[in-house]
Amino acid sequence: MTTDKRETDFVLRYFAAGRLNTAKALQQVKLRAGIAASAPSRLSLRRRWAAVAAGIAVLIAFGAYMLSVPATVTLHTAGAQQAFTLPDGTRVTLAPHSSLTYSGDDCRNVEMQGKIYFEVRHDEEHPFDVRGGAAHVRVLGTQFEVDDRASSASQSAPSASVFVTGGRVLFAALHRDSEGVILGKGMKAVLPRGAALPVLSEDADINEVAWATHKIHFSDAPMNEVLRVLGEYYGMRLTASDMSKRLTGDFDARNRQQVIQVIEETLGIEIKEK
Repeated sequence: MTTDKRETDFVLRYFAAGRLNTAKALQQVKLRAGIAASAPSRLSLRRRWAAVAAGIAVLIAFGAYMLSVPATVTLHTAGAQQAFTLPDGTRVTLAPHSSLTYSGDDCRNVEMQGKIYFEVRHDEEHPFDVRGGAAHVRVLGTQFEVDDRASSASQSAPSASVFVTGGRVLFAALHRDSEGVILGKGMKAVLPRGAALPVLSEDADINEVAWATHKIHFSDAPMNEVLRVLGEYYGMRLTASDMSKRLTGDFDARNRQQVIQVIEETLGIEIKEK
């Protein structure tokens, strides 16, 4: 330990023989210097503990903040469709390769990608909002499909479409809510790529949502239309022994063998896979 130079000079300057023991004086000075030197160490220790305490306080505050931030919930599908029930009772059916995201404390404001069929639980005080890559749909309580597959490789394909099977919805381009169209049961609209307003479609077909509802309806439909709808639902190409027949009826499409058998027996034809 180094002795303070000023204290050493003091001892040497006022030294008088027989009156001052130089060795003892220097020892006292060293002791004083040692005490003085040890004080910063204790102060440094206190500072270190203060820094640790401050760090712990920051961690606690950060943890409390993270606990207070609602978690984000994401539902998604891979190669098969899947149905989910949201916390408010709304049921959503996601087509393959689709996703739906919402804040953990508000499942009535959702973002989506792909194609989803919604069965929204009615709540007048809390509208249900759906936002996709191009579309914004607002409802109070209804059933509808939103197809917002904006990544379609075909530039002629609409960037979004909405088909309503019950209730009423407001369909608008994203960020242009005041310029949308109102759709009721059985109505469909498409939002062309890059357009500011959706356009009403005249070819609305309830069978468009059969993939989610599993219900197929025919009203005096020609056989080529019947085979097309069934083929799209079952993922196969079908042909019939008599293409001149027409069909009216409602079917639960989940049992393929039964549906085809009923049609064959009703119309007196044979349906086969191509």
